[in-house]
Amino acid sequence: MRGSLRLIFAYTVKFVLLFLFVLICACNKSEHQKGKSSKPAKVINGVKESELTTVILSPKAEQRLGVETSVAEYQSIRNTLRLGGEIISPPGHQARIAAPMAGTVYGINSDELLPAGTQVKRGQAILNLLLLTPEKDLAGVREAVEVKKVQLEVAQAQADRAKLLLQDKATSEKIYLEAQAGLAVASASLKAAEARLRLLKGTGMESETEGLSTFVLKSPVDGVIQRIYVAPGQAVSASTLLFEVASQDPVWVRIPVYVGDVVKIDQQKDAIIQSLGNVNNINVYKAKPVNGPPLSDSNSVSSDLFFEISNPDGFFRTGQKVSVLLTQLGSGNRIVIPWSAIMYDINGGNWAYLRTAPYTYSRRRVEVSSVIDGFAVVTRGIDKDDEIVTTGAAEIFGTEFGGGK
Repeated sequence: MRGSLRLIFAYTVKFVLLFLFVLICACNKSEHQKGKSSKPAKVINGVKESELTTVILSPKAEQRLGVETSVAEYQSIRNTLRLGGEIISPPGHQARIAAPMAGTVYGINSDELLPAGTQVKRGQAILNLLLLTPEKDLAGVREAVEVKKVQLEVAQAQADRAKLLLQDKATSEKIYLEAQAGLAVASASLKAAEARLRLLKGTGMESETEGLSTFVLKSPVDGVIQRIYVAPGQAVSASTLLFEVASQDPVWVRIPVYVGDVVKIDQQKDAIIQSLGNVNNINVYKAKPVNGPPLSDSNSVSSDLFFEISNPDGFFRTGQKVSVLLTQLGSGNRIVIPWSAIMYDINGGNWAYLRTAPYTYSRRRVEVSSVIDGFAVVTRGIDKDDEIVTTGAAEIFGTEFGGGK
């Protein structure tokens, strides 16, 4: 009896353990299948981007907007490379003027000097330099004044004596004239010495310039005053920099180019220059290549190319950063469309409208590599023979977003 109970208990325990094992396996399998079938994200009512950017116009609306189209086509386009450049003054068209002698700086017509940025002509007076006397201290100048006074008294006495002798006919008229000339020289020397003394004392500055040696410094070139290194009334020594003038027409464009790309560039072709941020391709200039100093930067592994551009209206200034389009060797077939067909969104993206059906226009995202002679070179987004809106794209864009006609 006791053995039967033990046998029943053993089978019962085994059955319970087997049941629990089967139950655990079933639960794990159910959870695994449930996790496998679930997705990490679910999109409801998904719509393609092309379906969101389609505008259907009525015939009357299309006529009112003045929509015109053209067909995208392949053209043989030379390879180009867009880089950044800097406007510089050509060698020999800028000058730094230094003081030839020690002196005091003053303006031409007033105490103020011409400010930096002033347009000047070649030969135009920029400032006056009042040359200092050899005496470097006030005591020496005072001594010179006393000496000149004594010399004037002696010359006056000689002139008076010569006059009396001439009246008594005891001397010649030549000796009398020499005595008068000596008196005039002594008087002028005294006036100059007194003017130097007042200059060192800092009194009567406006009236003393006539009695001092004045050196007028002029601009050697047509251009703009870049910097003024001195102030009015400042005493300067010899070789002190006074001002700098740089020519603005013509100007050079310095372009640092990676040395690996230099051999790919056609250095005989003109470069296209435009200011930064010129998204509408306005004020585009052509610059011709020139031979400049063969400079290179080992840190950036670059070599400099130079181009010359005419600048009669002063649009470019020295130090200005510009965008440069260089022509590379070789050419290829590229899809081109009129530049007027390109639209920009608020994020700077490029778009164009395609006519996909009568009165139906789809906005397509495009990628523009360059703009040449009013045509945009498209590398992605448009295929050959696509019908592109060239006139009225802005109106369709406004119609799509609620701001059109």
